[in-house]
Amino acid sequence: MRRHQRFLLLGIIGTALIASACSSSEPGDEGRVRVVTSFPLLAEFAARVGGEDATVSSVVPLGVDEHSYTPSTAAARDITQADLLLVNGYGLEQGLLPLITNNAREGVPVIPVARGLSPLEADDHDHDGDGEQDHAAEDHVDEVPAGLDPLIFAEGDPHFWLDVANAIAYVSTIRDALIQVDAAHEAGYTERAAAFVAELQALDTEVRALTASIPAEARRIVVFHNAFEYFAHAYGFEVFESVAPANPNQAASAQEVAAIIRSVREAGVSALYAEPQFSAQTLEAIAAETGARVLTLYSIPAEGAKSYAEMMRANARALAAGLGGG
Repeated sequence: MRRHQRFLLLGIIGTALIASACSSSEPGDEGRVRVVTSFPLLAEFAARVGGEDATVSSVVPLGVDEHSYTPSTAAARDITQADLLLVNGYGLEQGLLPLITNNAREGVPVIPVARGLSPLEADDHDHDGDGEQDHAAEDHVDEVPAGLDPLIFAEGDPHFWLDVANAIAYVSTIRDALIQVDAAHEAGYTERAAAFVAELQALDTEVRALTASIPAEARRIVVFHNAFEYFAHAYGFEVFESVAPANPNQAASAQEVAAIIRSVREAGVSALYAEPQFSAQTLEAIAAETGARVLTLYSIPAEGAKSYAEMMRANARALAAGLGGG
């Protein structure tokens, strides 16, 4: 019910604004392509590739949990004026779907940047915040207008970007999308994307170096929200426990917390990892019972790690500090 109420609200926002949408399909703002992304990490990537040839905005603000965020009318207005819409895909934007589809102008591409990547299993993520495990595309066919890429609603863990190799793939998809809507500036998009990819390749090497000294037997991480499987897979960790494996806006039961406490004690895990956009109360309770420390991992850029590179470096350093590699 909560999901449908939210969809209705977003639909009302869309209906109120669609009449005032810009009807031109030409790039605006002094010839620059207008790009709207679902969340800030994609906006950062699009701005790096778009440079002076694009204006970029994000629907969800920096450091805000997209699972429960209700966008403003300003975000809807940005979508009505967009020449290109970039989303992650794999169900991440499920709660934002009505806003996007009710406000995007006809013919404006909606591109899932995870296109071409192979997902890990979703582990029952719930990305519309209502507690129902409805990740699969077939559960939402009646809510999806024709012409949208099925990957927007596909089943699988959507947090690809926490492996830098996948972030590099995002950059290539964003470059191609910008060229698709603005071929006149292909050279600039290609050049800036190549420079950004070189930075990301160096970042990947840096993350590996920062975590290299963590002992093999200590490379188990306990997190609040199960967003770190791609990071773990890429950099040699195991997501040992997750307090909120499905919907991070729902509290774990007493029985679930007790089971995690037992696991942490038995395994001798020395650090637990909170995320800034979620309450750390449950992790702090587990730490009080086990003697583990509570540190921070970022699944999205936020205050304290506002860029993708800052976020990945902060994660690597926090893991080294908490698991014996610092």
